[in-house]
Amino acid sequence: MRNKRLLYGSLALLAMALAAPSCDDGRIYEEEIHVTRSGGSLRLSGQISGIDTWPGGYSVVLAGFEEENEYAQTAKGISHDPDGRIDMTLTGIPDEVTRVEVCVINRLRKRVATFYAAPFERQADTTRLDAGEIDARMYGAIQRDVFDRSCTACHGGGTSAAAGLYLTEGRSYAALVNVEADLSPDTALLVSPGDAAGSFLPLVLRENMIGYDHTQIITSSTLLNLIDDWIDAGAPE
Repeated sequence: MRNKRLLYGSLALLAMALAAPSCDDGRIYEEEIHVTRSGGSLRLSGQISGIDTWPGGYSVVLAGFEEENEYAQTAKGISHDPDGRIDMTLTGIPDEVTRVEVCVINRLRKRVATFYAAPFERQADTTRLDAGEIDARMYGAIQRDVFDRSCTACHGGGTSAAAGLYLTEGRSYAALVNVEADLSPDTALLVSPGDAAGSFLPLVLRENMIGYDHTQIITSSTLLNLIDDWIDAGAPE
């Protein structure tokens, strides 16, 4: 009798299961998914060299900047193949960005030097830029942003160079590195690789200690630190 009850109960449960609506009717439904892309997108190509001359604390990046703001709003490290060829994409660029650069930033994301720049306006499609050949050497940045802008007017830009020190492109490196400073009381080198504290160049830029005061020529702490870090990194050319 008990077995019959179990049999009838099982049959009733089976009938209920067959009568219930199925959760999966076997059909495949197409689901339309909308993805909203946040920010603009930029694809950069080009050829770069000199990234390896920068020490820790500095990053060579593709970055976006707002107008009149020296701090990157977005940035991505430059990626390249063994031959230096760049083919990379920066996404999520904020609407506030008006300029994109291949540049160097410090740990605070502050711009230190710029190698390539272009205006930027967000578009529906990815913006494409070819930066051509980029010389990203640390010493190249010092030549352009320090010597060319602030020093060569006296040191080689005319027919002569003050104190016989030429800081023009192509001559400055040989005139500075491992060269004894004529005006140094303790015969220090102008640039002693690996020793910024013992080099005469950073000292004369910070202290009024010779006939002409150089302390107001370069007032940016970012650039003064750049020279120190270049020397401490071994003064690579």
